[in-house]
Amino acid sequence: MNKGTTDAQDMRLIYAGSFLGNFDRIVITPLLLPAAKGLGVSVSHVTIALTAYLLLFGLMQPVHGLVSDVYGRVRVMRASLLGMCAADLVSALAPNLGVLILGRALAGASAAALLPVMVAYVGDRLPFAQRQRTVASVLAAGAVGTAAATVVAGVFTHLWNWRAAILLVAICSPVLVLAFGRLPEASAPAPGGTSVSARLAMVFRIGWFRFLVAFAVFEGAAMLGFFNFLNTALQSGGHSVVYAGLVTGSYGLAAVAGGVAVRALGERVSPATHFAVGSVLLGVGYLVCVPTQSMVTVLAASVLSGLAFALVQSTVQTWGTEVAPPQVRGIATSLVACAVYTGAALSTYLVSGLADDKRFGVLFAIAAAVTLPVALVGPVARARFSASLAAGRGQPLPAGPPPVRPTRQNP
Repeated sequence: MNKGTTDAQDMRLIYAGSFLGNFDRIVITPLLLPAAKGLGVSVSHVTIALTAYLLLFGLMQPVHGLVSDVYGRVRVMRASLLGMCAADLVSALAPNLGVLILGRALAGASAAALLPVMVAYVGDRLPFAQRQRTVASVLAAGAVGTAAATVVAGVFTHLWNWRAAILLVAICSPVLVLAFGRLPEASAPAPGGTSVSARLAMVFRIGWFRFLVAFAVFEGAAMLGFFNFLNTALQSGGHSVVYAGLVTGSYGLAAVAGGVAVRALGERVSPATHFAVGSVLLGVGYLVCVPTQSMVTVLAASVLSGLAFALVQSTVQTWGTEVAPPQVRGIATSLVACAVYTGAALSTYLVSGLADDKRFGVLFAIAAAVTLPVALVGPVARARFSASLAAGRGQPLPAGPPPVRPTRQNP
């Protein structure tokens, strides 16, 4: 079997991991209202479980990234899946809100390893020219998981109860643990003498990395925070959890279509253009839901958000693999992902009161306002980074967002 065939088979396992990881991350979103009714609490209280998941999902990513740099990507991903299994069992069997929040927080802390370590694994295994297309495929597989979670959660809630979809993740996780056992490690562990502080110092000396981490907080809020309330908006308007899941599940199909577009266009369209188009689509999606949250407007917003996810998030994740050298790629990609999901957690928490009061028009107006600076700054910054990277290919990484005149590179 040739190397290309082996790589393709291995990447399919990575896609499966992305699918299940995103299924787990999103599965609570369509369950906010059913879980609130089942536990006898408000939607804003159940939203704390979602916020806890996203916050731990973000904060634990640097830890997993550091560990994967030392002990290997595959080992960390398999441990993550086992942790998800245990945490989802706790969530599915939770007798009260406190235990549900604890279970979702532990699930987020465990699942935090999957995305950044998978992206780092792609960066380790594949050459530069193939990375964005493969990362787009990883994210597309995750988007299918997002769509499946909304639909499956709706159907399972209708047929049984809101706990069943969470239990499904606990059942599937050990299966993937066994399948991941066939993946080869992508790179040798970091030298034992390279301390955590030394590797952190290495990445934070890169000016472009510092910019990307700060920017990713706002990008994550716009891209991954507010859209969690599209499903709840429909349910609050009187639509069933099944119909709401089917409508918002279009997000995943649109993300797959966007991923296909990214792969087809390849290097003919710049990452900056991907980012610009995607962020504009995201802003328009939020705007159409400001006047009313009907089946039509939420469907439009879900499709536009899915397309935006494929275009924007693949750019940000690929950016994270390019901004740091291989020996610290795991910690670099995980810190970027940490910033993304910290932004998502903050935005979700801050607008949860509006969802509880059913003021979804205001909520989505805020979402559009947050998206605007992301759409203005992101494409320009990405274009300047690409230019500096091209100018210094084969040289040390660029020191950061350059001034108008040329500046020297990091030593």
